[in-house]
Amino acid sequence: MTVSVFTLGCKTNLYESGQIIRRLVNAGHTAFHGLKRADVFVINTCAITREAEKKSRQAIARARRLNPNCRVIVVGCATEKNAEQFADIDNVTLIRGVSNKTKIADEIERSGIAVERVNGKYTENDFAAQERTRAFVKIQDGCNNFCSYCIVPYLRGRSRSRSIADVVSEVSSVTSAETVLIGIDISQFGRDTGQSLPHLFNALKGTRTRIRLGSLEARVITRELLASLTQIDFCPHFHLSLQSGCDETLKRMNRKYTSEQYYQAVRLIREYFPDAGITTDVIAGFCGETDEEFQTTCDFVRKVGFADIHVFPYSPREGTVAYGWRDVDYAVKAERAEILGKIKLTLKKKFAENFVGKQVSVLAERKREGFFEGYSKEYLRVYFSGDVKINSIVDVKITEPYLDGAKGEIV
Repeated sequence: MTVSVFTLGCKTNLYESGQIIRRLVNAGHTAFHGLKRADVFVINTCAITREAEKKSRQAIARARRLNPNCRVIVVGCATEKNAEQFADIDNVTLIRGVSNKTKIADEIERSGIAVERVNGKYTENDFAAQERTRAFVKIQDGCNNFCSYCIVPYLRGRSRSRSIADVVSEVSSVTSAETVLIGIDISQFGRDTGQSLPHLFNALKGTRTRIRLGSLEARVITRELLASLTQIDFCPHFHLSLQSGCDETLKRMNRKYTSEQYYQAVRLIREYFPDAGITTDVIAGFCGETDEEFQTTCDFVRKVGFADIHVFPYSPREGTVAYGWRDVDYAVKAERAEILGKIKLTLKKKFAENFVGKQVSVLAERKREGFFEGYSKEYLRVYFSGDVKINSIVDVKITEPYLDGAKGEIV
């Protein structure tokens, strides 16, 4: 059979789709990422927002248009939240939740709802099919944070860590020049197994691929962690989730740090990695956010000097603690998101300017309109020309800010 696997949501979902594809191929099927005509469609859903759930249902409709006689298997967070919303949709034959997604390779002819209880331990052992210039390796699942705005812990379950031996084995098998270690909250890696991120990094010494990290919480930034990162081929890019730069707002969000603690983590990073790219997420217009609180966030964002910011207007999510709290008017949220977006562009240009005249190591990811494009270790997007191969790493001297990054010349 031909099987199309379509992914919505986070990089963890994308990795799990890669696991499904590899298992399907090993079972003798032809399987691939993306919505293309197939006998069977696997929709790996997201439920981070209501809009994400809506897009999951729309993906089923798109699959049916590609092949009206297809079978559709639906898995993931949206089914974990509410499997019944998919049960009466034409062509949907099997519904699975978050747990044991790869079982569908053995159940492709099965019908019904098979949402299992989320396991308290990390039980996955399938490597993912890697089809990109940058590989992703999942090291952890679940979350213990229970931020007041977030549905994820209720769907993904409590944090559980993959064994270091399994992580090292998969990273060692990767043929891509760069590997990103991902999970729902990798900051919690090892807390359930008596291990830690520094233990993992020490075990990754000597691997052939350079290592980049997924999102981290500021409170795990310690000298021990940073020192362990200096011992591997590490990309000094830290995505430190912020959400707000105002302490009052952080309390309502149930974020377990203050803006000062966050800033001290940033200072410590720059002590070890002076040119590190520090990126973040910020929610605009969370419940009860005043003009003064928003201004405090803007001032803090400028103070940190982020390399990039993902800005999201707050979206109430049924099932979270904050659902039903006094919401900020949508027009105000949109205006605040726009303001933060302008600050982001200013900071991105400043980050690029800091590299003018410096040499950076760039992963060539694609060629478009005469330029190769790729990211430096520090997460600077670099445009350059020359004779190089995709998925190779080249040294580039930065000459000037350009578009959303910088332009450079091959050394």
